[in-house]
Amino acid sequence: MGEKTQGRLRPPFSLKDISRLILWLDGAPLYLLGIVLAAVNFAPYFILGEGCIIPTHDQLDETILSYVLSAKYLGTGTTLFPEMLGGIRASGLQPSAVLFLPLYRFLPVLNAFLIQYGIVFAGSFLGMYFCVRKLTSSSILSLASAGCFCMLPYQPVYGMTVAAAPIALWCFLCLKEGRRIVLSLVLLVFLGLTSHLVLIGYVLLGFWALGLLSLLFSGKKRLWPWIGFGVLLVAYILVNRALFGELLLGNGGYVSHREEMVTYALPFWDAVRDLFLQGTMHTESLHRYLILPILLLLSVSAAGCIRRKKITPGFIQALLGFLLLVGIAVFYGFCKWEPVVAFKNSCSGFLRYFQVERFYYLYPSGWYVEFAVCCSLFWRAGASSLFQESGLRGRLLSLAGQPITRFLLLCLLMIPTLREIKTHSYLYMNVNQINNGSGITGYISWESFYSEDLMAELEQAIGRDMSTYRVAHLGMSPAPALLHGFYTADGYSNNYPLAYKHRFRQVIARELSKNEATRLYFDEWGSRCYLFNASSGTAWMLGKNQNIVYEHLDLDTGALRDLGCEYLFSCGEIRNAQELGLSLMGCYETESSYWRVWLYQVSALAEGHQKIPPSSITLK
Repeated sequence: MGEKTQGRLRPPFSLKDISRLILWLDGAPLYLLGIVLAAVNFAPYFILGEGCIIPTHDQLDETILSYVLSAKYLGTGTTLFPEMLGGIRASGLQPSAVLFLPLYRFLPVLNAFLIQYGIVFAGSFLGMYFCVRKLTSSSILSLASAGCFCMLPYQPVYGMTVAAAPIALWCFLCLKEGRRIVLSLVLLVFLGLTSHLVLIGYVLLGFWALGLLSLLFSGKKRLWPWIGFGVLLVAYILVNRALFGELLLGNGGYVSHREEMVTYALPFWDAVRDLFLQGTMHTESLHRYLILPILLLLSVSAAGCIRRKKITPGFIQALLGFLLLVGIAVFYGFCKWEPVVAFKNSCSGFLRYFQVERFYYLYPSGWYVEFAVCCSLFWRAGASSLFQESGLRGRLLSLAGQPITRFLLLCLLMIPTLREIKTHSYLYMNVNQINNGSGITGYISWESFYSEDLMAELEQAIGRDMSTYRVAHLGMSPAPALLHGFYTADGYSNNYPLAYKHRFRQVIARELSKNEATRLYFDEWGSRCYLFNASSGTAWMLGKNQNIVYEHLDLDTGALRDLGCEYLFSCGEIRNAQELGLSLMGCYETESSYWRVWLYQVSALAEGHQKIPPSSITLK
């Protein structure tokens, strides 16, 4: 018979035992559990292979090509990439994380991308873990924040851009204390090589500068934070020297299409509210269910400070963090405010197109750090020490302050956010794909989007060296053709010659005149230099299951020929192809491809429209 206590079996673990376990875990190296999390997250990629799911928008259709093309010419000194948009300068395809370029030079693109994602995932987890650990001294809070943060659906193609802030903060605090100096400086170089200057770099440098000013005003003489700032600044300058050359020396060699970009205003408070509650497309922080717990924790801590008539440094830290997050939303609303937008649109050059409001790239890391800091206000001290009550109320507060109670409260507060992260994560998408397939999920796999087998059939059907002609696309992304090795007259870039945009516009001018929304999209943004038209508008993902037909297409194929384009990849049949000077060469699709491609040859419609080889097209 088992051991008895007062006639009852003794439980294997008492509440005190569980509390001791929680306290032990709170000081344990829980970052090792990141290995388990990484294994779970990346297992579906090994199972699916090229059938894996990676969100297409701004990743597979654009940014990944900046790595592929830059890696192709790595070390050659080439500054003009002839494959896209009549030849585009390297500065127009600047990768977000140059450290990963060798991966794309020597490995298959998918393997390179997944290794990059793995490094970003590890950097996100470890950066957040050790940042929170330094701020709170709690391994449990660190694990909770880091586990959520690394599973957010940010875009790994941008490298450490979203994940850079916790690492930078940890480095600053270490250098301020004069500890882990070598590691901190190495990590700052790593950030300079793996994060984007115009997305997050200027924000990191700005806040670091504020930290240096605070040290000056406090009279504390610290040399290493200044050295750290210099290291990070030099790293960004070296990586973005072409950009600095264009801005400071004016040696870009061309006028960018961004000179015609038009920014649209938003109602001030609508913009503030939307960012504060939802974040933005490229910085999905999924934090909306953290806001109420943070406010609750701040309120409880504030009440405790009032009762004790003493404001603790931890409360000040948490309050300032929350005010910073509010301030970022207010600043975003200010930048989207009508008078500010009108001023931007009246400017030219850098002032016109630089998006200074991108402080919101701090949101994914900022909210999870803030949540951890707020939890830490009573994580170790407990509710009783916050209020210092006696009697029954004191005993109840003491119970609320027990480790097991605090742990259960943490879990309860995080459940809604965990559910949100689960349904938006890359892991969920790929597990869903394994279980159900694209027929049910509707996801477009890597293999299906890039359709390498289909591109190979099109190359064989044309039967010529791909560098001797260009292709254009109707209703479909040029990315699959570019990745295969075709040279394209169209493309997606945030910095290409305005002159080329005007030449390309001649091809679609009559179609744009039929659809005002499509015209505004091309004329006032234009980064997608595609064959937009009145029939399919700005669509560029029209797959084979959509059975597209173009009845009265009115393209200037002569102007298209002037761009060196001799073949058209269309997502649907063009009924009036003959009168446009287009000769059908066949319709192609494969079982695994997302696309069905109608291949047309572009004929000269009038005298003067002669073939221009891609190699002879230069920037103007």
